[in-house]
Amino acid sequence: MTMQTLRFITLCIAIFTSQITSAYRFKFNHFGNGTDLFSFHGDAEYGHNTDGTTRSGSLSLTKDKTPFSHGRAILINPISFKPPNNASSVYSFKTSFTFSITPHKTNPTPGHGLAFFVVPSNQHAGSGLGFLSLVNRTSNGNPSNHLFAVEFDVFQDKSFKDINDNHVGIDINSVDSVTSVKSGYWVMTRNGWLFKDLKLSSGDKYAAWIEYNNNLKVISVTIGLAHLKKPNRPLIEAKYDLSNVLLEKMYAGFAGSMGRGVERHEIWDWTFQN
Repeated sequence: MTMQTLRFITLCIAIFTSQITSAYRFKFNHFGNGTDLFSFHGDAEYGHNTDGTTRSGSLSLTKDKTPFSHGRAILINPISFKPPNNASSVYSFKTSFTFSITPHKTNPTPGHGLAFFVVPSNQHAGSGLGFLSLVNRTSNGNPSNHLFAVEFDVFQDKSFKDINDNHVGIDINSVDSVTSVKSGYWVMTRNGWLFKDLKLSSGDKYAAWIEYNNNLKVISVTIGLAHLKKPNRPLIEAKYDLSNVLLEKMYAGFAGSMGRGVERHEIWDWTFQN
């Protein structure tokens, strides 16, 4: 069996199409090692270990030694989010990934965070700092962005109406989130639901689940500890119709940015299905 075939099986990428349905599924257990399926923009790259020479198996969105570093890692193949010639219908989809945000010990709160995003073009048009490499000063809020993103923000930028320095938000064409809540997850106890805080920039690995139900027009976001199963209650459930945001073919990936201080933004695995 060839190495190319092995890589294909390892990545578990499959595309199925017919006249009625279009399904897209993939799974990355790690990144690098010949998996040249991503385009990198800005400072994004395949991650390195702290020795600076060996690969870590992550997608790294910023560079440690570059102040105000920011970047994007985008899957090179577009994904079908709508049936052909049907602007009003969107495929339901779900995605999950493991991420970590690790500040340097000398500056535990440098900001700014990372995001999962879907955009119509495999290009880099984002700025750093609070823009999270998603948009820039002139494009922020423009409906022509056709941007859908979920941000994991670790810096309170009041100019973007951030609620605190540790929140999760849904972004539509703008980094001014349409809804955002403090980071954490729900657990069921004898006395009912209990909310547990998660510090996004702790350096720990967290899992995130993002789902869109087109029948209900609901976006749900759930986060939790990477070594535990998915919490039964979402962190966010937002009513929003994505039919005016998503196009027939879109590109998916991750973006991140930091301030003057050092902070690592890394993605460790990723699954997607529609």
